[in-house]
Amino acid sequence: MQKLTAEQIEQGLTNPDASIRKEFAERRDYTPTPAQIERGLTDESSEVRARFADRKDYKLTPEQIERGLTDPETNVRYTLAEREDYTPTPAQMERGMKDTHRFVRMLFAQRMDGMH
Repeated sequence: MQKLTAEQIEQGLTNPDASIRKEFAERRDYTPTPAQIERGLTDESSEVRARFADRKDYKLTPEQIERGLTDPETNVRYTLAEREDYTPTPAQMERGMKDTHRFVRMLFAQRMDGMH
């Protein structure tokens, strides 16, 4: 696979087609810029947001974590709940334990068990 240029990556991440943006978000042969990360985490497509939340080649800010944990789409909340590179706040733990999706609740319950 040929290494993409920064311009090609930017074109892929800003493509009007969400499936192409998702494909570029999934690629691990580049590290996105802070602007690309923020744009990906706020993309209109929950699949793109979840792929950016899943990447481990950068650390999310507390604001990005909070936004992901309160995302209206389960796949984004679940992906953020799976990350182990942050410590949820008490409010995030409480909210996670009451999440509408059982898998998100389960992940927060596991974190709670690990705290004892």
